[in-house]
Amino acid sequence: MAAARDELDERRLQVVAEQAVGLRWQILLTAVVVAAIVWRDVPAPWVLGWFAAVIASREWRAAALARMAADRTRPIGERLRATVNWNVLIGACNGSAALFMVQLDPTLDAVLTMILVSWGAGAVSTSATVMPAFLVYAGLLFVPTAAMWLLAGGWLGWGVGALVLMFFGVQTRFARRNLATFEESFGIRAENQALAQSLEFERAQLAIARDQAVSANNDKSRFLAGASHDLRQPLQAMALNVGALRHVAMAPDARAIVEVVDSSLEQLRAMLDALLDVSKLDAGVVVAQPQRVRIDRLLTAVVASFGAAASARDVGLRADCPPGLEVQTDPDLLRRMLANLVDNAIKFSPTGGQVEVQVCVRDAPGASTGEVELTVQDRGPGIAPENHRLVFEDLVQLQAVGAAAAHAAGHGLGLGIVRRMAELLGVPVELESSLGAGACFRLRLPRAMPDAGAPEGERGGAPWSLAGRCVLVLEDDPMVRGAYLNALGAMGCRVLSAATLDEALAQVGEPDAVVVDCRLGGGVSGFEAAERLRGQRRASPALPALPIVMVTADTGPAVVEAARRQALPLLRKPVDDRGLGRALAAAIEGS
Repeated sequence: MAAARDELDERRLQVVAEQAVGLRWQILLTAVVVAAIVWRDVPAPWVLGWFAAVIASREWRAAALARMAADRTRPIGERLRATVNWNVLIGACNGSAALFMVQLDPTLDAVLTMILVSWGAGAVSTSATVMPAFLVYAGLLFVPTAAMWLLAGGWLGWGVGALVLMFFGVQTRFARRNLATFEESFGIRAENQALAQSLEFERAQLAIARDQAVSANNDKSRFLAGASHDLRQPLQAMALNVGALRHVAMAPDARAIVEVVDSSLEQLRAMLDALLDVSKLDAGVVVAQPQRVRIDRLLTAVVASFGAAASARDVGLRADCPPGLEVQTDPDLLRRMLANLVDNAIKFSPTGGQVEVQVCVRDAPGASTGEVELTVQDRGPGIAPENHRLVFEDLVQLQAVGAAAAHAAGHGLGLGIVRRMAELLGVPVELESSLGAGACFRLRLPRAMPDAGAPEGERGGAPWSLAGRCVLVLEDDPMVRGAYLNALGAMGCRVLSAATLDEALAQVGEPDAVVVDCRLGGGVSGFEAAERLRGQRRASPALPALPIVMVTADTGPAVVEAARRQALPLLRKPVDDRGLGRALAAAIEGS
């Protein structure tokens, strides 16, 4: 309670100090007016002395109050008493102007009285928070003024004197009411602050409880899902522009660089997909889509993408796989698993070491199909048997030793991603390792049935061409839109572009096919845009049906189901020029 009272007194003093500092020009102007009124009738030395006393006392008081309000080392009671003393000084200086009324005629007496009474009334707003300071200041203005009128005698003098004293009483009551209002407001503010602090504490407790109740993986999923589109946009543009470069005549060494960039982009896409999908894997929203996969081609692409990294480390990288071998699995998930294992093996291999990726068939006796075994072997420091399970956990990085230690830094998610994807595919992952003997990771994949259809690597093998076709691109990102124009133009297309749905609708009568981004600006989704484009195209019976290919960064179940309902081919970003061209050609052929 004492602390609260002290804080109230501090605020009362602060208000008086702020008002004292802020009224310099008003006091100066009023003093000049008073001096001008009395100048002809009062000796000049008296007027100049009074004027100097008023201005000097005002400045000294303002400076002293400002220092006292800032100096909390002195007891607040002592400072409040000093405030009263300063108000005695300034009140005496200002109120002494009432003595000039002896030399003035009644008209000027009335004018001077109005000024002094106004000065006293102004103290309600400047000093009422410290009531004794108000009383001494206003009293030294009102009482001398009333006394001069009473001494003048007559009904006018007695009447004006009584009115001045009555006005002093009214102002005193008004000041007390203002003080009560101030104290009440301060109390309410203190209660509000205490309530706010209490609410903040409760909110913090609720936040802790909420964080404990909400899975960290779901939080991660929401963040990555929101960031996925923006992260994939520059990769989309890079992939399409690299595809366009393939159609440009260039020297063999430049073309080799383009191929390396293309492989690096593929690896970056795979790694980004893996990172962004960790949360979805945990949430169970990623659905494996097994199909027939040429594992030799997939392995070649992955190993090629790590060629530069292996060379930089002076690590040998060799792959051995029977040609034409096919497995039944999800190619994207398998590619990411293999990329993580190869990346991990290179990081932990010593300089001059060797990483071997081998594929072989393990047929069961008497069975028409068997298993395909894929192993990734390094010659690194190895992993102690008691840590075999631990390395598949998130953010776990065992201390590397020897020459590999300086290169083994990573984010600690690679093997955790492998574990999640292996569980999703139903593929066991085995680890054979001991300290000093390197590590061997083994995957066992189901071999594809002989009549399972065309393998993934050959689905696009049939000849296709977009030469002479007109393709409309609806993409709000100018960087990606320009990449589409470059890539499709290199395929021989006539390309129309639109940044908004309205621009696309204005051109819908021309194209043979449309590429639509799933997430467009202005609150319009790609699915809504596809429906309206098709609807406007159907309004012209003379025009054929409009094939549309959807490109998206999100292939969650909701998006896949929406694309299925609208019969839209769905391409996941970043899509390269060949994948885009095959999809457009197939859509046009099937329309």
